[in-house]
Amino acid sequence: MSRGYDTIVLGGGAIGCTVAWRLAQAGRRVLLLERGRIGGEASGAAAGMLGAQLEVGAPGPFYELCLESRGMYPAFAAALLEETGIDIQYVHNGILQIALRPEEAEALRRAMAWQTAQGGRAEWMDPQDIGALEPDAAPGLGGVLLPDDGNVAAPLLMRALARAVHRRCEVREGAEVTAILPEPGSVRLRTAEDEFSADTLVVAAGAWAGRFVSDLGIDFAIRPVKGQLLAVRPRAGHGITRTLHTDEVYLVPKRDGTVVVGATEEHGAGYNRDLTADAMLHLLQGLRRAAPGLADAVFDRAWIGLRPGSPKGEPLLGPVPEHPNVHLAVGHFRNGILLSPVTGAILAASVAGEAWPERWRPFSVEAWRARSARSVGGTETGAAPDGSAAPMDGHARAERQPFTAGSDAKTEVQAG
Repeated sequence: MSRGYDTIVLGGGAIGCTVAWRLAQAGRRVLLLERGRIGGEASGAAAGMLGAQLEVGAPGPFYELCLESRGMYPAFAAALLEETGIDIQYVHNGILQIALRPEEAEALRRAMAWQTAQGGRAEWMDPQDIGALEPDAAPGLGGVLLPDDGNVAAPLLMRALARAVHRRCEVREGAEVTAILPEPGSVRLRTAEDEFSADTLVVAAGAWAGRFVSDLGIDFAIRPVKGQLLAVRPRAGHGITRTLHTDEVYLVPKRDGTVVVGATEEHGAGYNRDLTADAMLHLLQGLRRAAPGLADAVFDRAWIGLRPGSPKGEPLLGPVPEHPNVHLAVGHFRNGILLSPVTGAILAASVAGEAWPERWRPFSVEAWRARSARSVGGTETGAAPDGSAAPMDGHARAERQPFTAGSDAKTEVQAG
C-alpha cells in the first residue's frame, strides 16, 4: 500500500486538477489518480465558454456561484501562466445571444430583465446592431449581448493544469479506482494494481463519479451526457469576433482561426463515443442559420465529450457527513470549465476544515438532502428522466425540438 499522502484527488479533469493544484499550493502532499489521461474526457473536449449569465435561467445561489467563478478567471489564468508558462487564451469580449423566432426574443428579454435587476450587465441589440457588430452573423430578430461572459481554450487550460499538477503533486494516470474505503481519520482507495491511503479524499471523477457518490450513501444521480462538437475554419475575410449563441448552437471563435460549433446533449447515450451523421448535420445546419457568412467555412474536425449530468445541472460540493474525511466536487454538468476556480477555493476550504460563507452552503450535501426531502418523491424538480439536468429556462430554449440520435438516447442540441 502507498501511504503518506495528505489528500488523494480522484479525477483528472479541470475540476480535479484545479483542486489538486490548489491543495498542493497550500502545502498538502497530494496524489492525483486519473482512470485515463489528464484532461482526456469532457474538460479537454469542451468549447471553453465562461457563460455565467448564459447558463443560468433564474436568480439564486447557482447564478451567484457562476458569477463568482467568472470573476476569478483573470487571476486564475495569470496564476496558471506564472506556474506553467502556458497561456490559456482567456478572452473577455462577451457572448451574443441571437433570437431567430419571436418566442426566443421574448425569452431573451425576460432573462435580460432579471439579470440586470440582479446587477448583471446585458444589452439588447436590434438586428442592425448585430449586423454592425458581427457581419457574418444572422441578425435575426435581435438579441442580447452579455459583455462580461467570455471563453478560454479548453485544451490549453487542461495542458496548463496538467503541467501544474505534475509539478506539485504525484500523478498516476491509467489508475482506475475500484473501491473507496473510508476509515476513522483516513481513507483507502483500491485499484486493480495497488492500494492508496490518505488523510482525506476528494472525489472529482466527472461522468464516472456516480457510483462513488452512491457507494458513499448519497442519492445524487450522476450520469454521462454525451456531447458532439465540431470545428470549422472560416474563409479569408470571414469570421466572428465573439461567441454567438442561438436556440440551436453556439459558435466560439478561437485564436487559431477556427470556430467551435456545439453541442448536442444526449441523455441516455451512456458512455457511447460515436460521432453520428445526424448530429453533425444538425450542428452544421445550426451554424448556417446562426452565421450565414460562415456557410462555406472549411470543416476542420469533430469530437465528443461526456459531461457529468446531475439532477439540476448544479454541483455537489464539500464533505460527506457520514465520512467527514471524504469530500465531493461532482455534478458540474456543462460548467466544469467555468466553475473550476471557485470549486478549487471551496474544496481547499473544505479539506482545511474552514467554515464556508453562506453563499457556498446551498451546494453542500446537507443542503441537497434537505431540498430533496422537501421535493415530491425525493427528487428535485428540473431533473431529466435519466437523472441528468433538464434544459434550463431563460435562454430561448423552451420549444426546442429534439432530433433522433440513431439510438435510444434522448438528444437535444444545447449549449455546454
